[in-house]
Amino acid sequence: MRTAPVRVTLQSVVYADSARWFADAVSPLTSKFGDRLLLFRDGNRVQWSVDGQAAVMELQSGGDISATFFDRPALDAVTSRPAAAVYRSQVAGYSLSREGCARVVADMVEFFSGTREPRFSFVDATVLEAPLSL
Repeated sequence: MRTAPVRVTLQSVVYADSARWFADAVSPLTSKFGDRLLLFRDGNRVQWSVDGQAAVMELQSGGDISATFFDRPALDAVTSRPAAAVYRSQVAGYSLSREGCARVVADMVEFFSGTREPRFSFVDATVLEAPLSL
């Protein structure tokens, strides 16, 4: 797994148990996608990317993680600019528990493997100004 430079803000919060649970759960993701997997972090937002697809996660004030999934950009017929389909999991958020960490990793594996509906709901299409990154 390759990582981009990490920008850290003072508002970042680290939960030791959830970090360990997520590290334990991430094995299927790293074993399936290996060096194609990219990780970017900016404070409480993290982006995992594989082959032009991305999962952007954000730590919410209540302690849960929200995740938004972006498909590979394609040329938009109206604007002639790159656009990406935006998806959300059928479950509203992921808890910072062992089960929640395993579920978010399982969803990333499924999304990066090509699964879309019905496991994920299409919510938007966004025109990209630049390659997707935080």
